Amino acid sequence: MELAKEKQFYLSWKQSALPVFQNHRFSLLEKDDFHVVEYQSPQVIVLPVIEQEYVVLPKVRRQILGGAVWELPAGGVQENEGPEDAALRELEEETGISISDSSRLLPMDTLVVSPNRLPMFPLIYHVDLSHQEFETRSAHDDEVESVGCFSLDKVQEMILSGEIITSITLAILGRFLIRQQVTDSSSSPTP
Repeated sequence: MELAKEKQFYLSWKQSALPVFQNHRFSLLEKDDFHVVEYQSPQVIVLPVIEQEYVVLPKVRRQILGGAVWELPAGGVQENEGPEDAALRELEEETGISISDSSRLLPMDTLVVSPNRLPMFPLIYHVDLSHQEFETRSAHDDEVESVGCFSLDKVQEMILSGEIITSITLAILGRFLIRQQVTDSSSSPTP
């Protein structure tokens, strides 16, 4: 599901909204006393998966939360950069894993971050990795505290225990885990 209808409606709404505040990262738009935050550039998110058994997550320092949280590599598309290039750049910056072949990025369905105030429709990509790519990764950005490789069972535990708290990461991981469970149950032999 691409959310085409919802995206079109939002684009129409946005055309008649007025900017109340604007900087290089975002705008605050208002229409009929309703406000939304609009990023200045498209946003990308990467779901790095190792051999369909592990997920790679960076633990990113978030000043406003007073600590670091487990997230998926994500960020904005820079000027003169395509979405796939941005996704590969964010993957490398936040995990140290460098991939040059953008055809390895598999587009996933988008989602709405917050339908009331942040109707961002991020470009989400799944990338399959090997254990070797994880083990031979380079250094990551300073904003990243650590990078972990977690089994799907451990990811579920982290979600249930509240260790993973960011909504967009939860939504993408939840969708992926459900899809994995459905795939596993449909491929197992019937007793």
